[in-house]
Amino acid sequence: MRVRLGLRSRILALTMPVVLLISAALAGLVYISLNQVLEASARDVAEAEVLELRAGLAVNGVSDLIATHAVAGGTRILQVVEPRTGEVVAATGGAPTSPLVRPEVEGSQVRIGSVEDLPGQRPGSYVVAVADAVDPEGTHYTLLVGVPTRVEAAALGQSTEFAFIGAVGLIALLGSVTTFAVGQALRPVERMRDQVEAITSSGAPPRPGPALEVPAGRDELARLAETMNHLLDRMEHADASRRAFVADAGHELRSPLATIRVLLDRLAEERPPPERASVSARASAEVDRLAVLVEDLLTLASADEHAMVLHRTEVDLDDVVLAETGALRARGMPVSVAVEPVRLDADPARLGRVVRNLLENAERHMTEVVRVRLAHEGEEAVLTVDNDGPPIDPRDRERVFGRFVRLDDSRTRGTGGTGLGLAIVAEVVAAHDGTVQATESPEGWCRFAVRLPAGPPAG
Repeated sequence: MRVRLGLRSRILALTMPVVLLISAALAGLVYISLNQVLEASARDVAEAEVLELRAGLAVNGVSDLIATHAVAGGTRILQVVEPRTGEVVAATGGAPTSPLVRPEVEGSQVRIGSVEDLPGQRPGSYVVAVADAVDPEGTHYTLLVGVPTRVEAAALGQSTEFAFIGAVGLIALLGSVTTFAVGQALRPVERMRDQVEAITSSGAPPRPGPALEVPAGRDELARLAETMNHLLDRMEHADASRRAFVADAGHELRSPLATIRVLLDRLAEERPPPERASVSARASAEVDRLAVLVEDLLTLASADEHAMVLHRTEVDLDDVVLAETGALRARGMPVSVAVEPVRLDADPARLGRVVRNLLENAERHMTEVVRVRLAHEGEEAVLTVDNDGPPIDPRDRERVFGRFVRLDDSRTRGTGGTGLGLAIVAEVVAAHDGTVQATESPEGWCRFAVRLPAGPPAG
């Protein structure tokens, strides 16, 4: 089974290998640099020593050279070699009987090399400097000076140990600091998580103000808290709307269903044919009303899920308006119509529903006449539906597009509609990137104005 590490553990797992790699690289760099410095120091000492021996040989000769350059035991190895035979003619005490290296030098040249584990000497490496020298009588000799590097090796080893201990300590310190820093950085996240869990597990209504505490500053955590507060607000409003919608829908559905049940019970009784026909007609009307209500609810549900499907095509909006107003005229409704040719990219069935709902709303609230106008204004199509009834109170002009809203409580559900018609108008118009407003005509009539993007009018 795959184990999922926490965020803190994942951060440590990502940072610690990088810290180890950097520490190892720094330790290696320090080791190489220190080794080069110590080796260069030993080479400088050996070179200076051999040059000093050369100067001493030119003055004192071979017999006095070793005596005048006495050194503490084991700190130097001096050899004077006869270059033709390779014989060691003088050396410090305990020095090997054979040359430290092959003595091949010319003129004032100084050669420097290294050897390992000389016979009779303590184990370790030596830096050897070789130079040609001449005694007072003009005889050439080869001078060899061996400088042990045991002290440098010991210092390098101790430095390496100290570096390793320091690296381990540094890694432990960085791990602790990283753990503490990550914990401090995640503390606001933990608080937000606790607050969200308390909100989701509590049945109490939310308190006023932001649901989550917003950390100080303008960093990522503050923006996360603000975004989550906006999300919780939207969820709260959506939940409240959903609860209200479900309650209203249940209430609206219960009425026609109860009426249909009563009418069916009456049809089951022995009644005269004319009365049975009347009851059947009323039941059929209730079924039609119920079908309209269900269709409206499905339309609004698809809008809530952002799933309203628009079958867009080139639509002559003036033809749609004329068709809908013509249907109402056929029922004897007095409608005054004035339209201009308007073509736009839209769903003709949805726009027909918009016009029909506005006309039915106007019919319910008119006194004598309904007036419909369609015109181009710039790059917009403007549809106005007026009725000569009183205009909507400015305080209710936003609320009127809500669901199950009936501003006239005196109307029954049978004559006042479902309270969903204007809500559907608002949703369909918004899906077409348009706007709808409840306003007032210049004559003081009730007006609904729809604006839809249509492009410039045809030339």
